[in-house]
Amino acid sequence: MVATEDSNLFAIILAGGASSRLHATSPLPTVDKPLLRFQGKPVLTHVIEAAAARVVPERIVVVGPQSLPTGNIATVYEEPPRSGPYMGVYTGLQYFAQQFGPATVAEGVLLLGADMPRIAQGLTQLFDHHDAATHAGVAITQAAGRLQPLLSYVPRPLAEQVFAKPVINAGLMKTLRTCEHRVLDVPDAAVADLDTYQAAIDAGITF
Repeated sequence: MVATEDSNLFAIILAGGASSRLHATSPLPTVDKPLLRFQGKPVLTHVIEAAAARVVPERIVVVGPQSLPTGNIATVYEEPPRSGPYMGVYTGLQYFAQQFGPATVAEGVLLLGADMPRIAQGLTQLFDHHDAATHAGVAITQAAGRLQPLLSYVPRPLAEQVFAKPVINAGLMKTLRTCEHRVLDVPDAAVADLDTYQAAIDAGITF
């Protein structure tokens, strides 16, 4: 069966970090992680396209500076800027509430990082998790024994509960682990990020 867009799926792509470790380890000045180029286009573009395989574009939001190359995908920024991934999720959920109204029980939200160029290799498992149950629960991906909260799934009604208040620099993983959740194994490449210059080189980034 060919996958089609699902109006019950939403995606929040977090792209507002400072990329401090990348800048600190790079021998030359470089752009922030979402703007690094992989296979001829920005990493952020790869993440957006991976999400858009199932998520209606209007239900995808990038949390980060307005200058990011998001095309027709909405961009919002947490306040204050760079106040942590929890605040990014909170801001994305607020945007969805404004645009689409209260959550319904069948809806789910993908929480995605903007610095994983091969994230599509792990999204299939989250799509399947969403499809498998009428009301799927929280799912956090894992590779090589390491959990990755920026490739995870949260039912939208539950997300609105656990991210109900703005809390600066709150822990995203800590918040997700307060919920009953499944751990889904994904390929290492799916969660290979670009935190350092060497990690970016290993991931196939072209400087």
